[in-house]
Amino acid sequence: MSSLYCDVIIVGAGPTGLTLANLLGKAGVSVILVERNDTTVQAPRAVSVDDESLRTMQACGLVEDVLANVAIDYGYQYITQNNEVFAQVEPTSREFGWTRRNAFTQPEFEAALQEGLSRFPNVTQLFGHSFESMQQDEKNVILRVKQPDGELRELRALYLAGTDGARSAVRKAIDSKLTGSTYRERWLIVDLEHTRERFRLTRVLCNPKRPTICLPGPDGKRRYEFMVHNNETDEQISTPGKVRELLAMFGPDADAPVVRRQVYTFHARMADHWRKGRVFLGGDAAHLTPPFAGQGMNSGVRDAHNLAWKLACVVKGELGAGVLDTYQKERSPHAWSLIELAVNIGRVMMPTSAVQAFVLQSAFKLMRFIPPLHAYFAQMKYKPKPFYKEGFLLPEDGGLNVVGRMQPQPLVERLDRSRVKLDELAGNGFALIAFGSNAQETLGSCAAFDFGLPNLVRIAINPHSMNIDRNADPAILAVREVDELFEQRLPKGREILIIIRPDRYAAAACDVTNAADMSGFAERVRGLVKSVA
Repeated sequence: MSSLYCDVIIVGAGPTGLTLANLLGKAGVSVILVERNDTTVQAPRAVSVDDESLRTMQACGLVEDVLANVAIDYGYQYITQNNEVFAQVEPTSREFGWTRRNAFTQPEFEAALQEGLSRFPNVTQLFGHSFESMQQDEKNVILRVKQPDGELRELRALYLAGTDGARSAVRKAIDSKLTGSTYRERWLIVDLEHTRERFRLTRVLCNPKRPTICLPGPDGKRRYEFMVHNNETDEQISTPGKVRELLAMFGPDADAPVVRRQVYTFHARMADHWRKGRVFLGGDAAHLTPPFAGQGMNSGVRDAHNLAWKLACVVKGELGAGVLDTYQKERSPHAWSLIELAVNIGRVMMPTSAVQAFVLQSAFKLMRFIPPLHAYFAQMKYKPKPFYKEGFLLPEDGGLNVVGRMQPQPLVERLDRSRVKLDELAGNGFALIAFGSNAQETLGSCAAFDFGLPNLVRIAINPHSMNIDRNADPAILAVREVDELFEQRLPKGREILIIIRPDRYAAAACDVTNAADMSGFAERVRGLVKSVA
């Protein structure tokens, strides 16, 4: 039996696995990607990619390739059974550097990610190879796969990530169980290749008689989702004639070419453990999210970014293996909060009676007269922001309230007045950010301190209203914030240091007024590094 060796094996080449492979490949980690199918997915599945996922694509170096097949920046309309709009969601914030709601098609998305892997000689792709068995010891994971010719092949690695979907073989192999709910409601998905409907926003018809969702896609694609009644069978609702009848009720697409029609039920479930020894779970293998918030795939991409930098740092000897213990601690609470969000949005979309619909929709209408509440929904502030309360971080930040949160990605201006997104300067590793009117001086004073972190990039960010100090040390990387994202978050008139992790979350932060503050901060960060040794 032939063998292959690498640092990390990834089982499953969906969005989570492909993202993880790109991030690890870019970090110089050797990877074997195993996928039982001969190609990436060819049928439409996920249809929404958010700002956090686009930021991760930026970290992969693939955001422009992905955006080539994405319709950026669109919102929602919620509509009564009388065709009256009772709520509209059109977020304008670009806090993380990208628009919050964007339409895409999964085949093109996966194709861009797979093509991206061709950049890395350290990534081996084994499509058409199926999982057979797995075992592990104190030093390795051994995976046996069946090749396209039926022969078995043995793969060995330091770690293995199971990103092989809802029916995950890896999850079963580590005896992890899904807990939560599977809902009885069924929905018919109808995907169109060429729509005649030109309306750009997603429309949600919250009609108890037949809740319906109409989602625009890029390049004239469109998806319709129709709730299936209890007295309708899957076969009855999905006949070509019935599909045409449903499309005719909603708009001009009755005769549009259908590329997919499928009935599905939805789940709100999570694996009880995401790790066993050297084996990890991610994406649908770890959690199943109802589709109503468009967060299932995006949660998997978050898993990939969180796990990738930790595996890379451990494999390369830059951090201790204890950092891997923080993966589920950090990711599972946020993943579950998004599952709960999707369930609650589903209740708005699927009123069970005319009375319930009237009460709920009337409440939304009244919110228009309360500006803070109206903005809460219109700007999608109800979406839980990622926030890690424990993990690889120092929770106490002197009341700054930034640690454990994804940090903004402002547009910044360099000394030559060229402008760039912050992550392009920070790179894919750890960054030390000094923010304040004296940011360059503060960062210069930190030069002598060891923070214990590998390849730490140091950046001084001046507030929007302050020009870069041209008399400061030219060796200091200094920029001016253009769109005030840090300035809006942080207290004014103070000098602040923030350690930002490779996944753009703050690991530590403090106010500084003198060298003793900086020295103490560096010592605490070194202590965090030692805690995972």
